[in-house]
Amino acid sequence: MDASKLALMTTLCGAFGVFSAFGVAILAFFTGGGGLQRISGLLEARAQQKADSVGRPAARWAALSGPAVVWLVAGVIALAVIVSGVGLFTSFFWLHSVAAGVGPASRWAYDSAENMFYFESILITVVTVFAVVAAALAALPAAEHGDSAHQERTSVGQAVEQ
Repeated sequence: MDASKLALMTTLCGAFGVFSAFGVAILAFFTGGGGLQRISGLLEARAQQKADSVGRPAARWAALSGPAVVWLVAGVIALAVIVSGVGLFTSFFWLHSVAAGVGPASRWAYDSAENMFYFESILITVVTVFAVVAAALAALPAAEHGDSAHQERTSVGQAVEQ
């Protein structure tokens, strides 16, 4: 058995495990930081403004745009976690067959794990960039109120008293 293939599959097996946990952490970051709520709120407000000027079909989109964004982000993260799980299984399957020495290791498992790693790397990168943008949007002051999406403005005197 080629030592470089064994080292690669061991690395991929560990990477897929980390990617699974990373996907869950990103979703927690989205929801806990208020970025996802802020983005869906901005989309709903923008669609509602269009609905007021355009009419009924746009009003329906206004009602669906916020939940659609939430489900889209959750779906992409769920896809990343599923790809990680399948990649973890295939890389472990390959490593197990090599360790057991029961004939040649499956070529499909090696190729699949390698291809899934490329796909997973792109997917996690896109989701991470989206998380950073969502966090930046959540930190920006809201246009109509002048405060951030998850903080309430208080005067300095009130903050000291609290």
